[in-house]
Amino acid sequence: MKQIKFNDNEYNIPEYWHDVTVGMLIKAAELSELLEEAPIIAIISAYTGIPVSQLKLSKTNEVQEIISIMSFITEPYEAKPKTSFTLDNIEYECEDELVNQKFEDFVSIQTALYNHRDEPTRALPRLLAILCKKEGETLDDIDLNERSKLMEDLPMTYAKDVECFFLHSLNAYRSLTLLSSIPDIQREIVLAKVQELQNTLKLHKGRSGTFSGMRFRLGIYQLQLWWVKKVLEKYFNSEPIKPSKKTLIQTCKNWLMKMLKRKGNGKI
Repeated sequence: MKQIKFNDNEYNIPEYWHDVTVGMLIKAAELSELLEEAPIIAIISAYTGIPVSQLKLSKTNEVQEIISIMSFITEPYEAKPKTSFTLDNIEYECEDELVNQKFEDFVSIQTALYNHRDEPTRALPRLLAILCKKEGETLDDIDLNERSKLMEDLPMTYAKDVECFFLHSLNAYRSLTLLSSIPDIQREIVLAKVQELQNTLKLHKGRSGTFSGMRFRLGIYQLQLWWVKKVLEKYFNSEPIKPSKKTLIQTCKNWLMKMLKRKGNGKI
C-alpha cells in the first residue's frame, strides 16, 4: 500500500493485487452496477475508499497518480490452486479432495452459491468460511456470519487461489461423475476397486502366519470377493436384451384385433 493525500485527506492506495481484499472486490462489484458507464471510478473508489462523488468531480491530472499506482489492475491476477492460507497469524485449510468434504459443508456451499447466484462475488467470503477452517474445526464450531465477515479482510490473491482449487476440483468431480455413467468406464472403475481389495487381502493373508483364525477368515473373504468379481464381470459383459421385432409386431396385431373385436361387440 502507498499512502497519498487526495483532497486534503490521506488514503492508502494498493500497489499490487495482494493489497486488494475480498471486501474491496465485493465493493467494486456493487459500485460497478451503479456506475456502468464509469467502471474505473467504481474500482478506484472501492480499492482506495475515496468517495465516488469526489472522484467524479476531480480533474484527470488529480487522479493520474492514483491510476499510475494502481496500474496492476490492467493485468488480471492468475490464480494458482491452493488449499491453505494464513490470516491474522492463524492458518486456515480446506480439504484437499472435494469428495472428502463433510455433507453439511457441501450443502452449505450449494446454499451460498444459490443465494448469491446473481452476485457470485458476494458468495466468496461465505465459501471461504465454509471451505477453510482451523485445524479440527467443523461448521458447528463457528459462527458463519462472523467468519464470513472476517474473510472479507483476506487478500484477494489468497481467496482466488482457494477459489481456483475449488473450481478445479468441482470440474474434475463432475467429469468423473460424467465418465462414471459410461458402462465401459463403470466396468473399469468397479473391477479395479475389486482388484485393489483382492491385493490387500492377499497382502494381509501373507502376514497372518501359517495357521491362524485370521488367515482362515481372510481366505473366506477372498472366496467371497472372487464370487463378487465373477458376478460383476458377468453383469458388465452381458448384452442388453433388445426387443424382438416379431414380438412387437405380434403385440400390435393382437392389440388391433382386440380393438376390432370390442368394436364388433359394441363396446366402443
